Amino acid sequence: MWADEAGRQQTARALLRTIVEQFVGRVGHRPDDVRQFETLVSDLIDLCDNESVAEIAESLCRHPETPAALIVKLFERGGASARIAFECAPEASHEETRANAEYGSADTAAAIARRGDLPRGTIAALVARGESVVHRTLAANRALRLDPALVRALTQLARDDVTLARVLLDRTELTIDPEPLFLAANEAERSRIVLSACRAALIMAPGEGSSETGFAQPIGAEFGAAVLTLAIEQKRDAMIARVADALDARKNRVRNIFDDAGGEALALTFVALAVDVDTATKIFLCGDWAFSRDEKKLRALRALMRSTPARAAARIVSAINGSGRPDRDAVRRPAREDWGAQATRRRASADRATSETPHRKADRSA
Repeated sequence: MWADEAGRQQTARALLRTIVEQFVGRVGHRPDDVRQFETLVSDLIDLCDNESVAEIAESLCRHPETPAALIVKLFERGGASARIAFECAPEASHEETRANAEYGSADTAAAIARRGDLPRGTIAALVARGESVVHRTLAANRALRLDPALVRALTQLARDDVTLARVLLDRTELTIDPEPLFLAANEAERSRIVLSACRAALIMAPGEGSSETGFAQPIGAEFGAAVLTLAIEQKRDAMIARVADALDARKNRVRNIFDDAGGEALALTFVALAVDVDTATKIFLCGDWAFSRDEKKLRALRALMRSTPARAAARIVSAINGSGRPDRDAVRRPAREDWGAQATRRRASADRATSETPHRKADRSA
């Protein structure tokens, strides 16, 4: 009996694959042939395992003559088949897609993020999620139009996700503020960011001082000496905590600055905190960063510190950390307020959608 069952499964898988390949291999099928195809494939889907159905799901979704009932079968199957349908089905329900974008599994949301026809509300729901894979997939989807508010939201998320930051920097067709993405930038991009910040400092801030940077910073000499002492004692965590307090920033973001292989972000941080070049150099040497053992690199960092106004350095450091006046201004945008104001209404809409289609709710819980 078990051998007969295994044989039936194998035959069903082979038939499903062969019939679908023949159907999607051309267009212009007669109506009777389409109806016969729908009946046969629907029965085979019921007989086959999830993996076999997922193998033919994309071919079915992308063919213009696939009966809508078969797409529904893919949603009903759940798992990989449903995720492929959410990504590739030509006429996905906006309401159901929005519900899964907001409350579905990370894999399902990432599949939705690959679609090229998403309305703004669904894109906003994807941005509001907490999974990096969803944000990265959305940012890499060049078929989507991301408006400036959504780009700003992704840019803020990229402070804590260097891969997302790199994806955004590579989207040269988008208007992106690169300062928050400084840690993911290459050497040439960092030079351009610093030059742009210097120009902005000259235009917007004739004078320099702690009141302009927005940091609650201590006196430069005293602060530099304290950090140097910690560097000599090899107390890296204490150094990070001290700098984070001075910048009024989160420790994990300051740690990212300390871990940056290039050293430019740390050099700019010391400029913003009024640490003189010689003291900063001693900190580099005592802290045993890899760049401090490269004489050419160390000279470049010293030159960067001498040539960058404190206001410009503070602008970049604020953007990296999400602290200070530049970031506070950036988060005052109607889009984020709108997402929060509509959260209750979106959840109610999703609940209605899932109550009407329980099979898709099961897929979201997978």
